[in-house]
Amino acid sequence: MKQYPTPWRQVFALTPHIWERTRYSVRTFTEQSLPCLKPDPQIEGLENLPESPAFILAPNHYQRPGLWILHPCSVITVALQRHYNLPDPPIRWVVTANWPPIRLGPWQIPSPGDWLLPRVAHALHCYPVSFAGTNPALTARSYRTLLKDAKFLDRPLGIFPEGVAGTAFQMAPPLPGVERLFVTLANLGLPVVPCGMHETDRLVVRFGPPIEPAEIQAAPNAAELIMARIRTQVAPSAPAA
Repeated sequence: MKQYPTPWRQVFALTPHIWERTRYSVRTFTEQSLPCLKPDPQIEGLENLPESPAFILAPNHYQRPGLWILHPCSVITVALQRHYNLPDPPIRWVVTANWPPIRLGPWQIPSPGDWLLPRVAHALHCYPVSFAGTNPALTARSYRTLLKDAKFLDRPLGIFPEGVAGTAFQMAPPLPGVERLFVTLANLGLPVVPCGMHETDRLVVRFGPPIEPAEIQAAPNAAELIMARIRTQVAPSAPAA
């Protein structure tokens, strides 16, 4: 499968912002990361996007060796920025911002990622959350901030329902608790736009029709509903959970 280079110049540009806990331009970061994706990604379904950019974007977590999740996130971010002429940051992403602890025989020490990744998330205007159960305080703080911001949302909010469990080879079930988050956001009047990603000779990103708040509120399980709609935007030959 095609290997896409890491945009190291942009990664290194984050360094002073990580140390100083300042923000970096998401628009610059993503636009200057796109040249790593050749041939150019294929964007489909822009006609399905709602008139207002105030919505929840729900893509499958499409990552594999040689295709870092940064690549599809950059493609989506730039596509939506150009479509809506969004201010910076064009999207506020929810990201996993810790690593499992390091085990040395009978000892266990915290991962350096517990310090680094929340700072990276802050620099790129993201909401950091932890692996399930590993740092509930971090996740709770981020969700409180997210829900406060969502009341005045003027750009997409990106959430991967699978978390980091999904890959390019196999979609995963939605994370525990994400169903309640989607319903809470629907109660604020925010629709969900499903987004399916797969590869042919290039990366393909397809936006589906919005799922309106009333349908999310009425669903027996909102997260399962959203995952099902994401699957309809993925190529029929792509694996699904």
